[in-house]
Amino acid sequence: MKKLLLLTIALLSYSQADSQILTGTLVDSGRKLLNTDETFIIPSGADGTVVVEIAVNREGIVTGTKIIADQSTIKSTPSRMKAENAAKKLKFTAGTRYAPFEHVRVKYTYKVQ
Repeated sequence: MKKLLLLTIALLSYSQADSQILTGTLVDSGRKLLNTDETFIIPSGADGTVVVEIAVNREGIVTGTKIIADQSTIKSTPSRMKAENAAKKLKFTAGTRYAPFEHVRVKYTYKVQ
């Protein structure tokens, strides 16, 4: 029982970054996030979230971003720009078998520090 609990905790903590990748054609095609150090947490003066839709090309590079306002609780433009700038640094698996551009929604969590 103890081993099962430890295994469950380990799996949940390992998949924390992937849980911030919400939905989109990029997820459907099975592409993976290559930024293993990405936490999707931004230090802030207020708690909340910002959802960013990103476009990714075949090389795995983010080519465009857009804030999804109706899914975001942070209203500050400078704070939203932090999420967009972080999203622009993401890298995904590359390959010619993928569509020329795929989209995915990514959630950034703002935490008071």
